[in-house]
Amino acid sequence: MKNFKLHLYTILFASAVISSCDTNLDMSSIQHTPKLVVNSFVNSDEFFSVQVSSTIPINDTNPPKMIENAIVTVNDGSTTSTLVYDLSVQKYLATFKPIPGRVYTVRVEKGDFSTASGTLTIPNRVVSAKSTWKDKTGFDSLGFETGTLTCHIADPASDRNYYEINLYRFDDFTQEWLIMPPNTTDPFLNENGIKTDIGGLLIDDRSFNGSAKQFDFITSYGSAGIQYKFLVEVRSLSDDYYRYLQSLANYKAQGGIFSDPSPVYSNITNGRGICAGAAIQKDTIQ
Repeated sequence: MKNFKLHLYTILFASAVISSCDTNLDMSSIQHTPKLVVNSFVNSDEFFSVQVSSTIPINDTNPPKMIENAIVTVNDGSTTSTLVYDLSVQKYLATFKPIPGRVYTVRVEKGDFSTASGTLTIPNRVVSAKSTWKDKTGFDSLGFETGTLTCHIADPASDRNYYEINLYRFDDFTQEWLIMPPNTTDPFLNENGIKTDIGGLLIDDRSFNGSAKQFDFITSYGSAGIQYKFLVEVRSLSDDYYRYLQSLANYKAQGGIFSDPSPVYSNITNGRGICAGAAIQKDTIQ
């Protein structure tokens, strides 16, 4: 599921970069200089990975192809590791898992492209109270019983923190986790939460810095008398990760024909893309 999310973020970034306005434009005078697109979304639970493609002309409707023969290295301040391309996941993989708090520099070299690079840091894991679920806490518009899924965040007071909350339920028929819409009556979330493309919520700690906060979400009770199994994922995001997801949400929301879409955030030197880290806390509830 995590690999699916990272791959989805990569596709969304590429589509945002190459999407054009609905108004017909004269492309004949636009010169396209290809640049490397480097995407590295990492956390301390998985091996370090990097995905590499290239920018394409704005009028090209084909999706960008992954580059399989680049030289991709990662430096942690003392050691440089060369990553190996894995065709099954279309990523360059390392043999180590990144450590929270350490700064990593990603460097990509490929033929005539300018060498692209970016840095990232994984935030320290936020240890919060376990998420809980209660049944029969209310009724929906059709009179069916609903439950309440409660997520806890024990926010550190040391610095600015950013979070992504994702809710899932397990589907017994397909045997997979399905993203749930974050239905809530919480005024803070309704006013300040930013919905992501996969169906989660982005928040920061401006109003609850250094305190323990709980967020309640409305869930359906179950199907045919069977209770759902839930998964609550709270991702502590680096500043770059938050800014990227925030800009992506703004781009999607403002991409009308009478407005100029917001640019998608990138922190790659001599290229496009994003290097970003997250620390993850997961709670499974049944």
